[in-house]
Amino acid sequence: MSTALTHSLIGGLPLLLALVLAALIWRGKNPHPATYELTEPWTHAPILWASEEPDDHGQSHPFTVGGGASGKW
Repeated sequence: MSTALTHSLIGGLPLLLALVLAALIWRGKNPHPATYELTEPWTHAPILWASEEPDDHGQSHPFTVGGGASGKW
């Protein structure tokens, strides 16, 4: 292989890869669901998000859901 071909492959392939990836990223926006407005009725069931932490922080007891906050409310 010639030196010019080697240097063009070393510099050209990463540049070509970057151009292809940029074209794939910037080719347009994908469709996405409409943004929820506060004036619309909420149609989804409630979801309870809770962490699972052991009561004794890592000892040999099973996990329990929930916890508490300190301070006055």
